[in-house]
Amino acid sequence: MNTLQRWIIPTQMESNAPRISARLFNLVMAGLIFLGFCVIGLGVGIVTNAGFMAWFDANGLLGLILLIGGPIVGVILMSGAVKRQSVVHSLIGYAIFVTTFGLFCAAAIAQYDLPTINTAFIATAAITVVFGILGLTFPKVFQRIIGALVVALVALCLAQIVMALMGVDQSWLDIAIIVVFCGFIGYDMYQASVVEPTLPNAVFMASNLFLDIMNIFIRALDIADRR
Repeated sequence: MNTLQRWIIPTQMESNAPRISARLFNLVMAGLIFLGFCVIGLGVGIVTNAGFMAWFDANGLLGLILLIGGPIVGVILMSGAVKRQSVVHSLIGYAIFVTTFGLFCAAAIAQYDLPTINTAFIATAAITVVFGILGLTFPKVFQRIIGALVVALVALCLAQIVMALMGVDQSWLDIAIIVVFCGFIGYDMYQASVVEPTLPNAVFMASNLFLDIMNIFIRALDIADRR
């Protein structure tokens, strides 16, 4: 998903769209990311509800299409909104993206106990802060490695599919993917600091960072659970 989002369209650096202050830009990003966490929290309650589980058992294919296709549709809408600098389309895209992707993440998180979730959350928060600061402090480093990060992510995803089909242990992949997304956090924080401060750009950057953080969190859950 993160790779798809980066290949559809980069965030525009210049446009004639109305600008907002840097403070408001950052507040919008932080608020949307926080909203994503709230959706996941509510989603855990939904996916563990007996009524939802019964519906999903009866409509499994439709449910999978919505959970997998929904985030893609949301990303496409947000990417198009960046081109046109459309606030409405960007918010609609984010709503679709965060709702469906949030439910998808909630289904994964619901499998773990609270101590494991807390451990993974603390680790993810620390990683986000550290690499966010690094991205702002050493932007040229992350500019240079972004291409390698995308290639590495694609390779790791393919390796995961092959290893899953072969029944091979994939423990090392969790650490490797976390390392890659650490790089993405640094790059996206840098991008957020230089991109034109408009609302559609803030929404798009929030979705990028939310994807980075949640990919690290899900992998950290696997590691914490094994330990």
